[in-house]
Amino acid sequence: MKRLKNSLSYSSTKQGVASLYVVIFATILFGVIALSFIRIILSEASQSSNDDLSRSAYDSALAGVEDAKIAVNKYYECMSKPGATKGSCKYTELFATSGDASCEHFGLMQYLYKDLDAQGATEVKVQESQSNNSDQAYTCVILRDEVEDYRTTLSSDARSKVIPLGVNNDKLSEIAQIEISWYSENNGTVFKENYKTHGGKLAPANDATIPPAVTVTLIRTEPSINLNDYNNSTDGDHYSSMFFLPTDKDNSEGTNEINNETIKRAGNSESTNSPFQIKCEHRDFACTVRLTGLNGSFHDGGSAFLVLSLPYGETNTDFRVTLRNKDDVEIKFKGVQISVDSTGRANQLYRRVETRLDPVDTFFPYPEYELDLGGEAGKDALSKSFWITTNCWTENGYCSGNNGQI
Repeated sequence: MKRLKNSLSYSSTKQGVASLYVVIFATILFGVIALSFIRIILSEASQSSNDDLSRSAYDSALAGVEDAKIAVNKYYECMSKPGATKGSCKYTELFATSGDASCEHFGLMQYLYKDLDAQGATEVKVQESQSNNSDQAYTCVILRDEVEDYRTTLSSDARSKVIPLGVNNDKLSEIAQIEISWYSENNGTVFKENYKTHGGKLAPANDATIPPAVTVTLIRTEPSINLNDYNNSTDGDHYSSMFFLPTDKDNSEGTNEINNETIKRAGNSESTNSPFQIKCEHRDFACTVRLTGLNGSFHDGGSAFLVLSLPYGETNTDFRVTLRNKDDVEIKFKGVQISVDSTGRANQLYRRVETRLDPVDTFFPYPEYELDLGGEAGKDALSKSFWITTNCWTENGYCSGNNGQI
């Protein structure tokens, strides 16, 4: 009987130890699961907080850009007044020169917020909110009116852009090359190189997107302008219009350089002026064409313009234009486009934004359209009649062929 009791006691002890092991392992398992959930929750909360701060810092940087627009408008409003000079309109306070491009300059704050500058402030507060514990401000905004390239975007709503070729000290004669690039990676995420040419028309292969056709017009004037020069059908020195058609990069007819003599022929109405096939490939900008041999064709004291157009009104297309001299050294645009480099802060998180502004030159308000009908509906409208015929036509609407009727 004694021996039976010991056996039962030993069996009960083993069952108790096994149960204890089960409880321990279950506790550890549930503890790991609980800690994992807590870690995920804390990570998501931290990520959400960082996203909110990042967005707030971005908004602060955009606030700096908006203040930059106000300052630029004030500057050009000042320059439009009689007798105004760069000195009287405080050009050096607003724009950073090539030798003064640090945040210590903070010309925007000096231009708009002199009361803050007097107190030694180094930033402009945007918003202080106790609810989300976000202290917002922009800490640095640098404006330059001298940029290394001109950037713009055309679309079906804005299909053309007039770009004045302005350089430092108006030394247009130094321009020897103009490089035009379009269709960036932002425009075509599925752009492929294997598109083909069919009867002069591009057809994408495998549903690939292709760069758009572009019309580029180069206008050159001398210090004194004779409008008859632009009506002369045999002179392409002043006006040339070229049609660029993207093509497969392996096409032997494709090119990436067009010399000045060819450009002049493109301005000659007696030439066929066939489209220029431009080689395109997958890179930052798919298509790039360079107008070369232009040195000596621009006149100091005159004016020059580059007109970019989308003839078929394709979707958004980014453009970049750069200038170079005869030694292939970059020439910066001056007074044509303004670069705004803005840094925003939310608590201790910073975001930086760089954008471009096109100033309004009140001294040379160039038109973007030959004809603009801005009147009310039914008023000041343009009435025009036209006919389409395979034969000839006259202002009476009759021809010698087709039984005398159009």
